[in-house]
Amino acid sequence: MIDNEEPTTHKEVMELIRHERAALEATLSQLSEAQMLEPLEPEGWTVKDFLAHIVIWEQRLVHWARESLQGLTPQRPAPGMTWDDLDRLNETNYLESRNRPLSEVQAEFGRSHEQVLQLMAELTQEDLFEPQRFAWRNGDPLWHMVAANTWWHYREHNETLQKKLL
Repeated sequence: MIDNEEPTTHKEVMELIRHERAALEATLSQLSEAQMLEPLEPEGWTVKDFLAHIVIWEQRLVHWARESLQGLTPQRPAPGMTWDDLDRLNETNYLESRNRPLSEVQAEFGRSHEQVLQLMAELTQEDLFEPQRFAWRNGDPLWHMVAANTWWHYREHNETLQKKLL
């Protein structure tokens, strides 16, 4: 299933999340603390910044999905913002988290993933794959949102880190 980007079961979604997270963690395990704190480009983000960024989007996923399960419509990507504001939102999040200690970000990276796995245990096959399950999704199944904030996101940043550091 890992090669299939169109999962059809809850189990396949979980496999993709676990597979891409393990690949990202394998890359991270090859890096020293100094490498995690060096800008990847002049004046650019560090590995630590990418980890904080991933945590923020995982936490958005958890929040959005839990609101959905309560029958609410999440404010996405953030209250008062549209997807056209995505770069500004990511930059704001970066500025808010860039001075946090690496150890704190790494601990949160682990905790956040556990929260994602807990959320996934709560979601049903219908929650993930029924296009009309959540009206605010306008026929787009929830698994797309899960993918965008987990395995697609892990893969995207893992590929960046591998190109820049390994």
